[in-house]
Amino acid sequence: MNAGYGKKLWNLDDDKWEFTECLYFAAITLTTIGYTDLLGTEQCTVHQDTNGLFRWESNTDAHQQEGYDTTTEKPFVDFTPWTRTLTTLVAIIGMSFFLYVIAQVTSFFVEGQYQENAAAKRARKLIGQFSEHIILCGGGGNGRTILQQAQKEGVDCVVIDQDIEVIHRLRQTHPKVACLRLNAIDTGTLEEAGIDRARGVVSVMPDDRANLVTTVTARQLSASVRIVSRCVRDQADRRLQYAGADAVVNTSQLIGLRIASELIRPTIVDFLGIILGHDDTQDLFISGIVLQEKDDGRTLSSLPIDEAEGSVIVAFRRGDIFTFNPENDTLLFKGDELVVLGNRKSVRQLSDSIAASPASPVQETALQHKRTQAPPIEVDTTLVGPDPELHNHFIICGAGSIGRTIAAEISATRRTCICIDNDQRAIEEFRRALPKVPVIEEEPFSPDALSQANIRGARGLATILSSDRDNLVVVVTATQSNPSLRMLSVVTNDADHLRVQRAGAETLCPAKIGGRRMASELLRPEAATLLDRMLSSSGAIRFEAVTISKGAELSGLTLSKADLFARTHLRVLALRKPGRQQFTIRPAHETVLEPGTTLIAAGPAAEISHLVALAGDWA
Repeated sequence: MNAGYGKKLWNLDDDKWEFTECLYFAAITLTTIGYTDLLGTEQCTVHQDTNGLFRWESNTDAHQQEGYDTTTEKPFVDFTPWTRTLTTLVAIIGMSFFLYVIAQVTSFFVEGQYQENAAAKRARKLIGQFSEHIILCGGGGNGRTILQQAQKEGVDCVVIDQDIEVIHRLRQTHPKVACLRLNAIDTGTLEEAGIDRARGVVSVMPDDRANLVTTVTARQLSASVRIVSRCVRDQADRRLQYAGADAVVNTSQLIGLRIASELIRPTIVDFLGIILGHDDTQDLFISGIVLQEKDDGRTLSSLPIDEAEGSVIVAFRRGDIFTFNPENDTLLFKGDELVVLGNRKSVRQLSDSIAASPASPVQETALQHKRTQAPPIEVDTTLVGPDPELHNHFIICGAGSIGRTIAAEISATRRTCICIDNDQRAIEEFRRALPKVPVIEEEPFSPDALSQANIRGARGLATILSSDRDNLVVVVTATQSNPSLRMLSVVTNDADHLRVQRAGAETLCPAKIGGRRMASELLRPEAATLLDRMLSSSGAIRFEAVTISKGAELSGLTLSKADLFARTHLRVLALRKPGRQQFTIRPAHETVLEPGTTLIAAGPAAEISHLVALAGDWA
C-alpha cells in the first residue's frame, strides 16, 4: 500500500495506489470487512470488456453476456474514489458505533447499572408493601442511627440519598430496607417513597436549605404526616418549624445537653435512654391519657391510680402547659392529658381503669373554679456564679455553641463550671450568653490553664474542640493532673474513638446522639415532647437522680416516713436498689431507703437541691 510521490490523487492509470485506495484498504483491514472488491473470491470474479459487457467466473454459475470480447476484458471493480471514501467513512463510523454499544453494554453490567436498576426495582416493590413506615432523607451517620432505632422498634424504613456509596453500604448492611438513590427534595421522590402511607418523614441532610425544601415538599404532599428535621444552624430552627416541621432537632444544642447530662446526671442519662427507646434493658416509656367528659371536675386522688401497679403520673398537660408533681386535690377537666410513666402493660391498664371508672361527683368547689391553665412553677433561675475557690466544679474545654449549651445547662441546675478556650470570637459570644461563667483565655490543653481551673478539685471535664487530636491532648493532660477525674470527649472520626477511650475519657459521637433523638421524635413523640417542654420551661424543670448516702437524713427511713412530697413537693417517680440495674416505678410506701438507693424525681433546681440535701448526694 503506497501513495507514491508524484501520483495524482484520483488517478487510477499507474501501478501505484492513490490516497483514497490506501485509506480504503486500511479501513477495511481494521474493520475486518474483507477484500473481495479488490482481490475477488474463489466463488465469483467479474470481468468487463471495452463494450461494457460482463463475464462471471464462478465454480458453480460461470457465464457471460452474448458478444462478450475476452481479449479486451479487465477485472471489474464497482468502486470509484468517491464510493471508496464513502465506504471508508461508513465502515469507520459503523465500527465506532458498534464499539460504543459494546462499551455501554459492558459498562451497564460491570459498573453496576444493572445491579442498581435491579435494586431500585426491589426497593419499589418493598415500598408497595409498606404502611406506617418512616421515610429517611439522608443516609449518613444520623440516618444510620435512626435506621437502627426504627428496626429495633420493628418499623419499616425507606432511605433516600444521592450518594451511591451510602446507598450501597445501606443495601449491604440492611437488606430489608428500601433504599432509593434519588434527590429527596423532588416531589416525585417522596411520592415514590409512599409518603401518603408513611407515619413520618425525617430529614437529616447536612444542609439546612435541603432540609427546608424537603420539609416544605413533604408538608405539601401530606398534611398529617409527622415531620422531624435536623437543624445545623440556630437561625434555621424557626424557618423549619414555619415550613411545617413538627419537631426540629438542633444537633449542636443536643450534643451540648447530652454532654452536660453525662457530666452532672449520668444516672438520668441511663434512665432517659430507656424511656426514649435507646436502651432495651427495661420496658419503660411515657404515654398520654386524655380525660373524657365524665372525668370533668375530678381530682387527681379520685383516679384509680393504685389499680395499675408499675405506673406513675409525672405531670398533666392543659393546653400547651405542663404541670409537674401536681397536688392530690388538683382539679382535672375534660381534655386534660395525664403524662404517665411505666411499662406498656401498666400504662394500658391505667388507661382502661380510668375509662371504666364511674364519674365522681363534681365537688362543689369545682364549679367555682375558673378554668384557667395551670401556671408553671416559677423558680429563681439566676445563674449562680462560681465559688471563688472552684471546688467540685465542671471544666468545659471549648467555648463554641456546644460549650455554651453545656455551661447553660450546668448553671441552670445550680452547679458551677468554668470554660477554657483561646478563640476570641467564641469567647465573646460565650460571655454575652453567660456573663457569670468564668473563662480562662488560654489553650485548653495547656497544663497551666487546667491548673488555673483547679482540675484537681474538679468533678468532671468535657472537651468539645473541633479537632479530635486536640481533644486527645486535653484528655491526656487532664489525666496526668487528676487520674480519677471523669472526662467526656466528642469524637467525630470513628478511628479516634479507641485512642481517646484508652487515654481515659468516655466518647460521644455527634451523629449517634442526633440520630437517636430524631428517631425518638418519631417513634416516641410523647417522651420527646415532654423533655423539650421541660428544657424550655421557666422553672428549668429536669429529671434528676439522687443517691442516699450513709448518715444522711433519709437514710434508713421508709418512703412513707420520709414524706418527700410534703417536704420537697417532689414525687419519687422511680427507685433503684443498690446493686441492681432495673428501676422500680412508683415504689411502695414501705420501701426502705438504705444507703446506695437511687431516687428519680422531676422538678425545678431549688426543689431538687432540697432533695439532694436530704438524700446526701447526686447520683
